[in-house]
Amino acid sequence: MRTVTGDQLGDFAAIYEADVELVSVSRPQWQTCEALSKRLIDTRQVPTLRWVQAANDADGADNVLPPTVEADVRSALVGEIAAASEVLSELVGCDQVGVRLETLSAPMCPRFHVDYVPCRMLITLSGKGTEWIPNSDVDWEVFENLQTAAPPLKGNAEVQHLTTGNWSLLKGGAWNAQFHGVVHRSPHGDGERLLLSLDPIL
Repeated sequence: MRTVTGDQLGDFAAIYEADVELVSVSRPQWQTCEALSKRLIDTRQVPTLRWVQAANDADGADNVLPPTVEADVRSALVGEIAAASEVLSELVGCDQVGVRLETLSAPMCPRFHVDYVPCRMLITLSGKGTEWIPNSDVDWEVFENLQTAAPPLKGNAEVQHLTTGNWSLLKGGAWNAQFHGVVHRSPHGDGERLLLSLDPIL
């Protein structure tokens, strides 16, 4: 299995290649989004928000974000979520998208795991990116041992990190019967992060 990185939204089409497990695309406005996201973290206005919106709803997030969120921060978030939802819809043909936006000061999912969904888009808006292990580097015996918290790595393999600001699409355990799903977890270490995740509702 391999990873595809790029800077064009069209690069996401590679997710349908049988040997691709993850596509990560850099975004030109990521530094602006990161600065605005840090402001949102500081205000403690978004601990956890979960909702479902139409994939083509340009203002879906605007109806969910607290009214106290500053106008420029709100506009950036609403736009980011709408654009990512549209891309996900075009890729997998979904009419609705499940959205989760949350500020995290500790690992939400401290153990390496696989999400049993067809796919999931993860966008770290601020802070450390999600940790993950390429399928070829996973020691599945260690992975299945619930008595250990050790990273399930083969030999000298290393844990990878998704790049902050990138839109990263991960195949899940329900993608097909031939693939286990991308093994990942919340990053360990100090610091707060603002994480956006989107799931297609099929």
